[in-house]
Amino acid sequence: MDEIFERDTVLMNLNTIQRLVYKYVHERTLRGFNVHPGQIPILFLLKRNPGLSQKEIAKIIGVEPGTIAIMLRRMEKAGFVYRVQDEKDRRISRVYPTEKANALIQRLRNILFDVEKLVLTDFTESDKNILRTLLNRMKSNLLSRVQDKPCSSYKGE
Repeated sequence: MDEIFERDTVLMNLNTIQRLVYKYVHERTLRGFNVHPGQIPILFLLKRNPGLSQKEIAKIIGVEPGTIAIMLRRMEKAGFVYRVQDEKDRRISRVYPTEKANALIQRLRNILFDVEKLVLTDFTESDKNILRTLLNRMKSNLLSRVQDKPCSSYKGE
């Protein structure tokens, strides 16, 4: 098993690419906007679906509710989200993006487009289509074996 990260394997390459993309985005969002890369999917999700509960966000993003609670607390403190108690069920808080978050989303979108453009430099349209097909097939293979499929419905923005 150790050798899977010691040679040129698909998993090794995917892991390295993911870390480099994360670093690229982190350097441009945390310094410039005080947004952690892990918070970006939440901002896009709330832009498209304002008023989701913490539990709904956790399920869609694919992380534990406790992790989302910490992230939302930090995002609230930074002025990116606010919560409103559900009128029908007072135990539930609905989460909404602030104007500050909405104003930032286009800038974040541009950073994500930039990194995708960088990653796909020198790729033909055919290469990109083949890559998408292969990645979707890999994702399907994993989703067929994973019990809880929280990320399968998240399309981003």
